Amino acid sequence: MPLVRIDAPPTHEDATLAALGDAVHQAMTETIDVPKDDFFQVIHRHEAGQVRYDPGYLGISRDDGIVFISLTMRVGRRNAQKKALYARIAELARERAGIEPRNVFVSITETREADWSFGEGVAQYLE
Repeated sequence: MPLVRIDAPPTHEDATLAALGDAVHQAMTETIDVPKDDFFQVIHRHEAGQVRYDPGYLGISRDDGIVFISLTMRVGRRNAQKKALYARIAELARERAGIEPRNVFVSITETREADWSFGEGVAQYLE
């Protein structure tokens, strides 16, 4: 049930971003037990100047190949699972989309069961 949002500068092609979305989904199924059919993503390529970042924060050398991957998901994954997820996303981003791991920025926001409706105006996880 994670909702994935990928934000990228205009340097990335549609096919690259689609491959990245597939890589993120694969990493989630492998590391945090997300079912294969639990696939919800929003991918947005921004115009020039709309993606801003520090090119050297924490000693990591970033450039305009950067992508921001935001995951919103239910609370409950252990730190070890999250670390494995970050590593696998970076690995697959390189393999499947040609994005350098140094340019892969991932954040997670955790929610509770009551924070989701998948349609029909129903809180499915509370039913």
